[in-house]
Amino acid sequence: MAITQFVVNGLLVGALFTAVAVGFALIWGVVDIINLAHGEMVMLGGYSSYWILNFLTGDAEGSVTLFLITIPLVIGIVFVIGYALQRILVARVIGTDIFLTLLVTFGISIAIQQLAIQAWSANPRAIQILFTDPSLSVAGIVIPKMKLISFIGAIGLTVALYVFLQRTRTGRAIRAVSQNPEAAALVGIDVEHTRAVTFGISSAIASGAGAFIATILNIQPQMGLIYTLKSFVIVVFGGVGSIPGVFIGGLMLGTVEELTAGLVSSQWTLAVSFSLLIVLLIVKPTGLFGEETA
Repeated sequence: MAITQFVVNGLLVGALFTAVAVGFALIWGVVDIINLAHGEMVMLGGYSSYWILNFLTGDAEGSVTLFLITIPLVIGIVFVIGYALQRILVARVIGTDIFLTLLVTFGISIAIQQLAIQAWSANPRAIQILFTDPSLSVAGIVIPKMKLISFIGAIGLTVALYVFLQRTRTGRAIRAVSQNPEAAALVGIDVEHTRAVTFGISSAIASGAGAFIATILNIQPQMGLIYTLKSFVIVVFGGVGSIPGVFIGGLMLGTVEELTAGLVSSQWTLAVSFSLLIVLLIVKPTGLFGEETA
């Protein structure tokens, strides 16, 4: 029964990892950079929701409904931040040496961290959601209500992104730029604007996940690195360019980490995750759902 509980916990948390990683994968696929500042968008999402709720209630606690009202506001705020970062800074290094793009995004990451520390201090914070009964019990499995709501919210963000990419004009433009920027420009697509929109959407999805994370875990200005690392593991694990692969990879990573923390120690979670990634890359270098390139 304990193992079943760990698996359920892993799936609930893994959906949040998926929502974060799918934005990371989007930037990697469309803008063709590894965004080392992606985790900071998660952090900004958590803090944005915290402070909006604090403004509405006088303290960072409230009902689920009130918290959910903050989500579209958070997404809108961080979309604008992501769009501006791409237009002002990242666009200048696209197509240059990969190490320069890593340096620029790493610099953005450090700058956002330091600004957050100066603005909000390094003290951990969390959003408190008020429940009469904070958990459910199903067949002996305890399911915290906020983790279940976060799971549903994270799945909703991931599915919404997938539908957006497949069914909307902007989504088709994003996919066109991902496949062939030169051809996309020839048919009238504004490539630079589309890349900036992609960066904004990626940041917005990560921020939405960050808001949910703030309800189940503490947030602090330097939390971003761990989510950037987890996103990298998930994207490579599932296969670069595969949203279904990212979805499965996120759920698997959450499950592996919860099993490791429950059966061994939480100090071993990253070590086990990266060890499994190395083994997978040896056996299947393209990831679980990645396709071989000619």
